[in-house]
Amino acid sequence: MGNVVFLGMKLFDRVQVEVAKDVYGSLLELARAHNVPLPCDCLQGHCGACAVKVAPLRTETGMIRLSPRERYLLFAAGKISRTQYHADTLPDHPPLWRLACEYQVADEKIMVAF
Repeated sequence: MGNVVFLGMKLFDRVQVEVAKDVYGSLLELARAHNVPLPCDCLQGHCGACAVKVAPLRTETGMIRLSPRERYLLFAAGKISRTQYHADTLPDHPPLWRLACEYQVADEKIMVAF
């Protein structure tokens, strides 16, 4: 079972969401289902407005892959460096900017700041 904690200036308190093991989708879909006001414009991964900071709530550090579209938009928005843009994988350590519409929620524990 996954666990997502949302923190944001537009929230009175943090919002904690338990994610069933077999029910996944995008981070943006999860936020909308729980009335979390994540910023977004296009809902399709074209604008970059839904960039959020995602931090794993675990002690070990892993490596992640960004989709080509997510990589491009985060680079264009100045959220990742040129070196990070050209890397095949990136270390998964807080805070890493991700697109909420592209980030697929999995069986993990994360904190999302926006």
